Amino acid sequence: MRRMIAVLAVLALAGCSGGGSTGGMGTSAPPLVIHAADAGTFQEDFNPYHLEGVNFGTSGMIHETLMYFNKLKPGEVTPWLALDHEWSDKGRSLTFTLRQGVKWSDGQPFTAEDVAFTFLMLKDNPQLNRNALEIADAEALAPDKVRVDFEKTSYAKLFNIAGNSPIVPKHLWEKQADPVTFTNPKPVGTGPYKLTRFSAQLYEMERNPSYWQPGKPEVPVLRFPAYTANSIQTALQQGEVDWAGAFVPDIEKIYVQGKPEQNKFYFPPEGVVTLLPNLTHPILAKPEVRQAISLAVDRDKIVKVAERGYTKVAHPTGVPMPGGEAYVAPEYRDAAFKVDLERARQLLEGVDPAELTFELLVPSPFTDWVNAAQLIREDLAKIGITVETRGVAFQDWVSKTGKGDYELSIRATASGPTPYFQMRSMLFGGLAEPVGEPATGNYQRWKDAETDRLIDAYAATEDEAEQQRATQGLGKIMVEKLPALPLFYSPSWAEYRTNKYVGWPSEQDPYAMPSPYTSPDAAVVLLRLKPAAT
Repeated sequence: MRRMIAVLAVLALAGCSGGGSTGGMGTSAPPLVIHAADAGTFQEDFNPYHLEGVNFGTSGMIHETLMYFNKLKPGEVTPWLALDHEWSDKGRSLTFTLRQGVKWSDGQPFTAEDVAFTFLMLKDNPQLNRNALEIADAEALAPDKVRVDFEKTSYAKLFNIAGNSPIVPKHLWEKQADPVTFTNPKPVGTGPYKLTRFSAQLYEMERNPSYWQPGKPEVPVLRFPAYTANSIQTALQQGEVDWAGAFVPDIEKIYVQGKPEQNKFYFPPEGVVTLLPNLTHPILAKPEVRQAISLAVDRDKIVKVAERGYTKVAHPTGVPMPGGEAYVAPEYRDAAFKVDLERARQLLEGVDPAELTFELLVPSPFTDWVNAAQLIREDLAKIGITVETRGVAFQDWVSKTGKGDYELSIRATASGPTPYFQMRSMLFGGLAEPVGEPATGNYQRWKDAETDRLIDAYAATEDEAEQQRATQGLGKIMVEKLPALPLFYSPSWAEYRTNKYVGWPSEQDPYAMPSPYTSPDAAVVLLRLKPAAT
């Protein structure tokens, strides 16, 4: 069945040129200084399929995807490197018609061979296949047409296939002996920017002059300085950063500073933050222990104190509410977390108190999560559980949670076009790597036949009602079996100044996730920006 991508013209998305005295493709527009993550130093890694150490901007700004899915407007899809797509063989084969005239930043033409190569590379290197796509084959049918075949019906994985798989150039990557370890230090992409400078303290990107969207981007230079969690607060206060993705404990005082029309922020939900129990741990594998932990944690206090009220407590299913009602079973739509210490203690009566000691691992730069961990420690002490909080460097935390080298941790799961994608990332057994092997999701190592059956059922149909029923089943598993413990909705942290550029996402115009660390959304934002009028 042929299915056209929702017609949202790219030129409309890119907007018209002009808007200020330094508009268009001139060189007088100022650079944009960006903070995407707390990091004391950067590694020279621009492999878009790496989970650890890869620099922000690699996906989206340099390496583009076939389509763009706006997670703030479910169902809104924009043609990108692909203009349309067609399913066949009952959802096991997908053919893309590609945009013509696109070039790689080194001048070579972008073709279907590049797309086929990318998906075959993911097939042959499971470590890079972060979406656990069941790729059977990929073939270029013409310069502008490519078919990707799958082992299973994959209707529901269009977002993972087309919206979350950056395309790499065959003519360069086929020369690499091992794409898994390849750090891509001189990246070549089809995106609006190209890397021009790198050091451990600063990397820069400049506008790609041969980019396929005429007149775009209007921001000529991007600068990414290395900031620690403490130094970014100072940089925001002193006006050194134009666009940041930071948690700011007192945003009105530190950042807004009485200039709300210039110093703006927008924190829409971008998934759910959960307390993750390592389910390979013999005690945490007990459902009654997880239930007791959940009953003891005061989520309202975490949101008020640790998150400064910037977000709200998650629904027990993890589904974003309000708005996700259709994806939640009727009996659970009004469900809410409550603290019940007496019931929690009863659940632990059969467990040896000496075994109720756990380490809670958190990334030190995430000061809000560090504070949340302290509150969790205090809550669990009330029911006889001893928690030792441990803060580690960001990359160390990514590595340890990815490899299952932890007991308890806090981690966010990104949202998708529907709640299913978040659920799949949290719960799909195919993502549960053995401890010691890096996982791309399901970091707690949940393995459950009914969960995987529901995930497969969603992917096996295009019927929205059936997909909603499958997601409702996954929500029931979250509530009843507690494979992960939702805490609060994960904000898309975004602070941006309008003195240099305008056109940022907002509650009134949510055309993309606003944070500079979300890809490919950050590139979509940059393509909308125009120099501020002077």
